Amino acid sequence: MQRLFKQSFMFSATTAIALLFAGCGESKVAQCNKVIKVANQASTLGQEFGKNPNPAKGSKALTELAGKIDPLAQEMKTLEIKDEKLQGFQGRFITLYQNISKELNNAAGAIDKKNLPAAKGFLVSLKQSSTEESSIVKEINTYCSAK
Repeated sequence: MQRLFKQSFMFSATTAIALLFAGCGESKVAQCNKVIKVANQASTLGQEFGKNPNPAKGSKALTELAGKIDPLAQEMKTLEIKDEKLQGFQGRFITLYQNISKELNNAAGAIDKKNLPAAKGFLVSLKQSSTEESSIVKEINTYCSAK
């Protein structure tokens, strides 16, 4: 009888400790908030640029914007996300920000070379990236708001 009690106690104690450690991980909501915070920063940069595009700066404005997006891609990359679905969103955002930065720099280079057809092509790619960003944002909001 004493042996059975001892085994039950050990099992209960082990289970309690395991649950305690499992419960200490970040919640889905906390992880969502980390990803969304960085995504909102990138979105704000794009909105600010769209409201105040400084044509006088020309290609320099595009390279400056790319220079502001690069650190956000890096910040997104360093987030510790355990949720597999959120890791997928995180990866998509990283790829998106890297592509946007590359396209901004390419558009700036095309403008500097007075290659307007190439610049327009890069700007079309940027618009497609904006559509992709909207799609990712919608998906992550749906996922994060689900219980």
